[in-house]
Amino acid sequence: MPTGPELICAVVVARNEEATVEVCLTAARGALDSVGGGEILLVDSASTDRTAAIGLQAGARVLAVRSASRICPSAMRYLGAAHTSSHYILFLDGDCELEPEFLRTALETMQRDASLGVIAGRRRDFYRTSQGLVPAKREYYSGPSVRVEVRPSYGGCALYRRKALEEAGSFDPFLRAKEEQDLAQRIMAAGYRIEVLPIPMIRHMTVPRESARRLLRSLNHGFFVGRGQAMRKFLVRGEVEAAFHGLEKVFLTWGHLALGVACVAAWLRGVAWPLAAWVGLSLAGLVAFAARSGGLARAVYYLAEWLVQGVCLGIGLLTPQRPASSFRWEGKEITSRDRAAQPLPGVLLVGPLPPPPLKGGVEKGVDMLLRGSLARRTAMRLFNTSRSFDPTRPFMHRVRFQCSMLLAFRSTLRLGGVDLVHVKTSSGINFLQNSLYALMARLAGLPVLLQIHSGRFETFFQGSSRPMRAWIRYTLSRARLVAVLSPSWAERVSALAPAARIRVVPNGLTLDEIARLSGGSRPRPCQVLFLGTGRADLNRDKGLDDLLAVLPDLWRSHPQCRWVLAGLSEPPATLKTLKASGVDPEGSIPRIRCLGLVDSESKEALLKESSILVLPSYFENMPNTLLEAMAAGLGVVATDVGAIPELLGAEGGAVIAPGDLQALSSSLGRLLASPPLVDAQGQRNQQVVRHLYNLEAVEADLEGLYREIDAGGRNSSGNVHATIHSASRPNPSPTAVSNGHPVARR
Repeated sequence: MPTGPELICAVVVARNEEATVEVCLTAARGALDSVGGGEILLVDSASTDRTAAIGLQAGARVLAVRSASRICPSAMRYLGAAHTSSHYILFLDGDCELEPEFLRTALETMQRDASLGVIAGRRRDFYRTSQGLVPAKREYYSGPSVRVEVRPSYGGCALYRRKALEEAGSFDPFLRAKEEQDLAQRIMAAGYRIEVLPIPMIRHMTVPRESARRLLRSLNHGFFVGRGQAMRKFLVRGEVEAAFHGLEKVFLTWGHLALGVACVAAWLRGVAWPLAAWVGLSLAGLVAFAARSGGLARAVYYLAEWLVQGVCLGIGLLTPQRPASSFRWEGKEITSRDRAAQPLPGVLLVGPLPPPPLKGGVEKGVDMLLRGSLARRTAMRLFNTSRSFDPTRPFMHRVRFQCSMLLAFRSTLRLGGVDLVHVKTSSGINFLQNSLYALMARLAGLPVLLQIHSGRFETFFQGSSRPMRAWIRYTLSRARLVAVLSPSWAERVSALAPAARIRVVPNGLTLDEIARLSGGSRPRPCQVLFLGTGRADLNRDKGLDDLLAVLPDLWRSHPQCRWVLAGLSEPPATLKTLKASGVDPEGSIPRIRCLGLVDSESKEALLKESSILVLPSYFENMPNTLLEAMAAGLGVVATDVGAIPELLGAEGGAVIAPGDLQALSSSLGRLLASPPLVDAQGQRNQQVVRHLYNLEAVEADLEGLYREIDAGGRNSSGNVHATIHSASRPNPSPTAVSNGHPVARR
């Protein structure tokens, strides 16, 4: 708290406003500087996003209020006034942008007239939609300059004289709505005037008026209950007009509903005409209201709102009034030094870790993360979601298993020591299962980092039903952060869920693994390697059938080269297919090997003895197989799916369209005929992986996300447009490249 009074300060009240608070603070800083300067205090109302961190970066003092406190705008303004000492206070909401000329004009007006206690101005609403900011049809305040004598008409953003504020008793920290009107009546009773100037004051960025989001937001913030609280206060003071102002339609709706109940009672006694008349009157009124309001949906929305308001009014009327002196809050003022010294949060990792050999990139990523230093520093625990693949399991058996997993997950959360939940997910049923874990974590009050690994995610979303797409979009939007593996995937996921907060964290290899893979001899004999998954359906997605279609001609035209097809579901069947195409795998010098799923040691040996990786996949994200092949110094022929083009760049390999057999054959033929080109690609790829895709870099990125999430949770709406942040990595270039814990298993 400042030691001496300044001329003016700004108090910004915000809760989960990371999408707008930077704009708000920047405008406030400019306005304060135009009148000689002044501090900005950001009162952060238990935000679960980056609101507080943005405030610190903008140079504001940040008062972090924890969720255990009573959270409402009036309470936050009460705290803001108590933690500042300037002669004048400009109150702003975090979703508002101050107009440039308002503060100077308002301050000069208030300094000239000592009887003015509050000055406001005109407000223009802008609705945050999926299409961007849409201006409201009219200004919130309009008309000439208003000197308020009877019924104040301004919102939470206004310039206050501290003397008037203190003499009136400041804001009521327990009042959830109409706090400005309540305070205005007390300020006028203390002998001060209130004026609304005919000049623009703020641009208010909010959710659309007639929307379910607006209704739910009002309910969550207790606004409707606050209307009942305010009514009781006004009636106690004899301010009848203020008590009932704006509630006429609510009482009319509930009166009509009460009349309907009486008509039903009459019908039960055998008198039917009152009910028929009531139904007819209701339908006629609804049609007339729909025509006047511009649509049936708007009419239904307002009827629902008035019904909800009526219930909440009753609750508010019955809520006992409490004196401001009894208000208690939890939290503290935070600084950038506090954030830097803050320990890492405890992390619960949700993902699969089956017994070796590990088949997929997600499984390998889980294993690597648990073995790294970040796991030790976050006391990371694993909730193991691994289960062997068996499509013949009965449906009810799967349901029972999933229910048991959800119960086990709840028990894991109750063990404590968890500050955030990191969920690794794929697509299809795996995503749906993980979305339930994410939901349970959020219901338990824990932030969620959702990391998407599947190359089929976009296809999964587009092939889902409309309700399922809505659920996917909801899950992505409600996660604190969504991590994807590459900038291209960030753009794709952003298009699916515009409200998601997206960050980029790529896959990586451990430094030991990179060192082992890069230890192969040079030059290497010509050998082409395909690495499958051990499952026929997934190998089809990997392009195995395409490779088998072009392999016979390449085998005949390049007799110096060998081929290794590993990770096959049925190696003998593949050999039979090749023989039917005229290939003799078992000739005098065997040139083709067909292998089943190989363990990690055997895979490393195959990579170190091969010269070319072929990956003609139809779906990929950021394949670990490609990273391993790059670390081993292989040339590459792969398809332009997922992050493959970003990994290979212009000179790391040949990139072709999925399913293009001619391009696949010609690209492989070009590399088979040019060992120097293969060697150049391999050297470039090794350099890229060594410097950009090592586990230390990945852990640094994840640590940043963990701290970002934890800062939002401890410093204690939504973001409409996806915020996409890439890891601070330079683009791969062939010429310049910059440099035990408890495990919860099912």
